[in-house]
Amino acid sequence: MSRFAKALTAGTSAATLLCATGYADDTTEILNGQLNLGADVNANGHVVVGGTGNVTLNAVGMGNALDVQTQTGHDVNSTQQFDGFVTSTAETNAVAIDGTAITASGGYGNSAIIEVDGDSDISVNQSVSDGSSVFSSAMLRLDSYAVGNITAATSSANAVETIGAYGGIQGSIQQDSGATVESRALMEARTAGLGEFSVTAATASGNAIRSQGDESSVILSTAQSNRGAIRASARVNAGGGGVFTTVAAQAQGNGLDVATEWAYGDARGTQDNSGETDAEANINIGNFDEDSIIASSESIGNSAIITNLGTDTFMGLVQTNSGNSRATTRFDGGFGGEVIGSASAYGNAATSWGCQSCPDTTSRGEINQTNSAAVNATFQSQYISGWGTTGSATAIGNSATFVTQDPQE
Repeated sequence: MSRFAKALTAGTSAATLLCATGYADDTTEILNGQLNLGADVNANGHVVVGGTGNVTLNAVGMGNALDVQTQTGHDVNSTQQFDGFVTSTAETNAVAIDGTAITASGGYGNSAIIEVDGDSDISVNQSVSDGSSVFSSAMLRLDSYAVGNITAATSSANAVETIGAYGGIQGSIQQDSGATVESRALMEARTAGLGEFSVTAATASGNAIRSQGDESSVILSTAQSNRGAIRASARVNAGGGGVFTTVAAQAQGNGLDVATEWAYGDARGTQDNSGETDAEANINIGNFDEDSIIASSESIGNSAIITNLGTDTFMGLVQTNSGNSRATTRFDGGFGGEVIGSASAYGNAATSWGCQSCPDTTSRGEINQTNSAAVNATFQSQYISGWGTTGSATAIGNSATFVTQDPQE
């Protein structure tokens, strides 16, 4: 089943007009208009099993969804508006799993995925009304053990992803949200061990844009505004650790991520966040023997990243944050191995990365950042004995970073 078909089964309201008209430049125009008002969208997945080899459970709830996949250049114009509630839950209950347990949940107010080959112009406008909510929860409960497990929850009021190859994407993306957005990932195994590996992750965003180009330039004009509270929580309660245990939580009001290879990258626009962002990673494990525990939490009002390999880049942004940002990472354990953890909180963060060894390339930027909110980061770790602890707590109001380095490093 395609991503678009899955979106429809999750309660998508679509009023989509596709016009295949011959233009002089041989492109096809795609016009998409979706309106979902007073909606209640629910996706629920539940598995109960005794002993088994592998378990895979995925739940996705979307208010409006657009999925474009073409092998030629296209012009795309999309407008999505959502008002209401989206809830997505996935829960796995098991005694013993001899393979891997994968439990994933995704909740989205508006989602647009545009994948094209060739030159394309795009225009995307997404909005989610104040008072709306987007909630995603993924849970795994074990009585005995699992050899491996992945538990992940993702939620976003507005999300846009563009993927281009062998051409260029030029576009305008506008996102506005007043929704409350929350993601919860829980791994519960109070009398059980976590096996060879265990990953528990929660990600929540008000507005998210991701654009990548493979020998395809990306030139974007963006405007993101978030007013809703954003929360991500990842928790693990277990009798014993896994050989490798990772727990991560990320919450962001507005996020922009542009990545290109061997083509020009250019991102300009505004990010305005007034909603609180809260990311929390909590781990409570008995004896974790020779295990490695990696835990992180990251909370950001406005985040922008542009990376490029091989050609020039430009980042031009105005970031304004007035919403409090908090990141908390806590670990409590018995006898064990090593603990590596971090808690990072930012009001505004912008990063540009370029390739130093690529000939005649430049990275340019104009960044204006204003933060007027509280920014707090807390890292705590306690256990009876182990190899050691490496921890960090970082709280920064405004951060702008420009880096050039050899990609081989």
